[in-house]
Amino acid sequence: RKRNEIDIILIDRNPYHTLMTELHEVAGSRTEPEAVQISFQRIFGGSAVQLVTDTIESIDFESKTLRSTSSSYPYDYLVLGTGGKPDFFGLPGIQEHSFTLWSLEDALRIRAHVEEQFRRAAKERDPLARKKLLSFVIAGAGFTGIELVGELVEQADVLCRAYHIHRDEVRI
Repeated sequence: RKRNEIDIILIDRNPYHTLMTELHEVAGSRTEPEAVQISFQRIFGGSAVQLVTDTIESIDFESKTLRSTSSSYPYDYLVLGTGGKPDFFGLPGIQEHSFTLWSLEDALRIRAHVEEQFRRAAKERDPLARKKLLSFVIAGAGFTGIELVGELVEQADVLCRAYHIHRDEVRI
């Protein structure tokens, strides 16, 4: 704030920061998506940080230039935050047959899927098909996995009441 000779440009594909440690609450319908999004404008408003919503496609380290599909950004110093990705620890079938909980979009996808499974189960008369619809497996016992289990346990109670499903039918 006090160094006018320094220009800082923050480039992100989203105009907000996602509180990843809270995504399980969105997935479990405890909270709305807006609760895990903090606007960069809110964080950096009143400062000299220039905010750009874009996705960087390449970096030319020789010419010190970042490129997206529509723009280029010269820089003197680059702080690169590449993020991370889920690890499936080589367990067969997990990646191909599961949802990740790594973004707001993932949390919303899980939320919609769980609700859809309950909707479908409420109409299903075949006990084996109904059991399959109401069985949820969490592959991962880290913080995110454990928190998601807790959210789904609580959400199952709500969805069972809404769809007139006996709680004993739901397996998490």
